[in-house]
Amino acid sequence: MSLLGSTIYLKDDPTTVVGVLGIAILLCLVLWRLFRWLFSGPPQPDPWSEEVAAEIAKDDAVPLCHRCLAPHDSQVDFCPDCGAPVGPYTNWLPYPYLFSIGHTLRIGASGDFRRSPLTIAGFLLLGMVEYALFAPVYWFMLLKGLSVRCQSEPPSDLPPQDAPSAGD
Repeated sequence: MSLLGSTIYLKDDPTTVVGVLGIAILLCLVLWRLFRWLFSGPPQPDPWSEEVAAEIAKDDAVPLCHRCLAPHDSQVDFCPDCGAPVGPYTNWLPYPYLFSIGHTLRIGASGDFRRSPLTIAGFLLLGMVEYALFAPVYWFMLLKGLSVRCQSEPPSDLPPQDAPSAGD
């Protein structure tokens, strides 16, 4: 990287110039092929019918919370039932952003989410990035919530397991 920023080395050795240009051209070619590959696939169809798509596109359609599916006003920033950020610009506004991050960290500390190594690592990383000094406190609460949640019932977003019948 320092070779690219310093032109002193590039003037002395012509093989370095050719090598750096070759790598730059190869990198551009790889990025171009990746870009073309990502956008060359066919567009995915909507998972719903045409009449459902027309209902969603109406101006008087009632927005739903993505977490609890409760209807809410289109002008609110947070769901009145569960507190999830639902406004279109909530995560971009400086003040509501703090409450949005707080809601996300509360979900991690309560353990009420679908567990995978990626989500747990994401909660650990988010705690470290947002609150570096208090990250160990959050990590303790996250791991405590995970251990308590593992010993009790499954998260609320998973379907309940059927109990075996008495005849089994």
